[in-house]
Amino acid sequence: MELLCVFAALAAVFLFSAFLTLKCGLHSALAPLTALAVAVFWLTVWGMAGPLLAGAWLLYAAFAGLGLWALWPRKDPAKRPDYRALLTPGAVLFYGMAAAFAVYFFIRQPMATGFDELNLWATAVKVTKVDDSLYATATLGTPWAVTQNPGLPLLSYFFSFFGSYADWKIYLAYNALAFAVFAAVLGTLGFSRFRIAVPLAAVLWCVPYFFTTYNHTIYLNTVYMTSYGDIPAGLVMGGAVALWLALRRSNGPKWAVLPVLALAANLKANTFVLALVAAGLVAVDAWLLPDGKFRRGLARRTGFAAACFAAPLAVYYLWNVRYVGYLVAQNTSDGGVGETTAVLSDVVVSGIRILLGQPVEGFFAERQSQFLQAIADMGAQFWTSAGALSMIGQGRNVVILILAVFLLAVCLAPCLKARLRVACAAVCSTLCFLGYNLMLALSYGFIFKPFQAESLTDYNRYIYSYYIGWFLIALACLALVLQPYTETVRFPVKDGPAAAAKCSQPRFALAGQGAVLLLAAAMLFRLNQLVLPQLSVLGFSDSEFADRKAERAEAQLVCSYLEPDDRVFYVSQGDNGEGWFSAVFDFYPVLVDYSGAVSTMEGGGGTFGLAELEPEEEGVKKYYYHPYTAQRLDETIRENGCTVLYLQQIDEIFVESYAELFTDGLAAAQNGETLLYRVTEAGFAPVEMEVTGR
Repeated sequence: MELLCVFAALAAVFLFSAFLTLKCGLHSALAPLTALAVAVFWLTVWGMAGPLLAGAWLLYAAFAGLGLWALWPRKDPAKRPDYRALLTPGAVLFYGMAAAFAVYFFIRQPMATGFDELNLWATAVKVTKVDDSLYATATLGTPWAVTQNPGLPLLSYFFSFFGSYADWKIYLAYNALAFAVFAAVLGTLGFSRFRIAVPLAAVLWCVPYFFTTYNHTIYLNTVYMTSYGDIPAGLVMGGAVALWLALRRSNGPKWAVLPVLALAANLKANTFVLALVAAGLVAVDAWLLPDGKFRRGLARRTGFAAACFAAPLAVYYLWNVRYVGYLVAQNTSDGGVGETTAVLSDVVVSGIRILLGQPVEGFFAERQSQFLQAIADMGAQFWTSAGALSMIGQGRNVVILILAVFLLAVCLAPCLKARLRVACAAVCSTLCFLGYNLMLALSYGFIFKPFQAESLTDYNRYIYSYYIGWFLIALACLALVLQPYTETVRFPVKDGPAAAAKCSQPRFALAGQGAVLLLAAAMLFRLNQLVLPQLSVLGFSDSEFADRKAERAEAQLVCSYLEPDDRVFYVSQGDNGEGWFSAVFDFYPVLVDYSGAVSTMEGGGGTFGLAELEPEEEGVKKYYYHPYTAQRLDETIRENGCTVLYLQQIDEIFVESYAELFTDGLAAAQNGETLLYRVTEAGFAPVEMEVTGR
């Protein structure tokens, strides 16, 4: 049944894509990406307004109704739908891969395991599905306002709308987005150009691995099974530009790129700049390089260029300024921590002043050395072997590869205007790469904590977003110049029919096909070298998720003894926070309390005990130690409204410190007879339960 539910979502995408193709003139390879972008934008607006469930029903009804209307056979032969237009290499790739992954994930049932998955990305999806509302408005027991952009959770909500929540539906949704981007890169390639389409599809399959996996893995590589937003951000950046290039060639509706640009701004807060990069590249190409004379249609092109920037900026303003501002203010008034980072505009201005040698004051003067050191460390990551962040080594190697693809596209371009378009994309995207690095340096210097800047925490995740998008743009340019020469080529030509005819003749076609085939072979070979098949998405064993299955089974057991309105105080001595986030995820909609002091950010797992019992040796217990007296622990539990204690793991420190608070002196927990104690006036009383599998 759950498999049929996700097929219903895919059917809705197909129906709306059919409408876009048959009634709006959008190529069938490009329609899925626009359809998914429209769905996310619609759900975002309704989610912010409140009635997300009603918005989702309307969305499905609109997708189905428009699709059936477009596909309905007409008696008049002149008005009959051209069903053949729906069958193209890009469309086959999208629907075939999405359906295959749906079946595969349904059978294998992968689970959310990563730290960031459990503390945000997967939890956000589950909360959105369970509550039928944006997770940012949910009560999770945390002291901070959860304000991450809702695009990806709402994409998952679309695919999990029918049926119950399941982790694997998240991965299906994100892979469907990836395959829609791949289809857009294939663009208007027809089946007659299979010599280009097939190796190009192989290259696209390798892209997420190629720029993220840089070592011979000994653990499961979850590139295609992750709910993080970094890979999708890079994919949509490249997909938006690829879609635009294909739109110009196929004379499709230009508005179709605007929802995709809006989607790019709605994936992840710190990748908003990638949406601006995509918008800038599309706007420059549309405004600077028209099909005809420059002055013809200048006002219309200027308006479209402005719309390209308006789409992501509108999403940023509505969510990050208006909606998040409201949430943060509300969180502060409710006793939360409110805003926790410096204002973005002040960060940018102060960072530029430092680079220009101008003085800064206050917080920015204190962080100046951290900012400059981050720049130096990022330079080392880019130039030296210390920064092996891809399958071909450090950043400089990646940039050389991407620029080489751009150069190949320039050389194979059939006319001057085509070369100018590719060269313009190459130059502009390179300049944007420098700007993106500045943004990362500013983040490490003034937004991240000192220990994060010192080790460049998650630098690889942040930089490979741009590498993925940049490479896809270069690949889309290459695909553009290798389009079927027997068809009408819509490269802008100013010299009239003679030049257009010249452009339509094969030029270096064999060399281009050979180059794509060689690139595919090289990337597949390198992928095979560095990722063992049994450790990839296609070959992982069931034991990979044994720990998470045990944790979830215990959570389900515990929840069977709880009431829906219970609030759980989590105790797991020695936890570094991962166990607490896992419990928050697995217990929901039962709430797991933050388990600590809001003002000092002490909670979220850790080790509780008396101050005099704090471990002397360095380690997780000492680093996450909460020196609570028995009275303070009792007051914290009761004042937070907790009704139950979940003793996932206790030790001698906890027993010695707090046994007096428990009516049985913790005897039942020590004997393995219970995991739960209920809060009563007389103390914390053990709950009779069957404890299994421990």
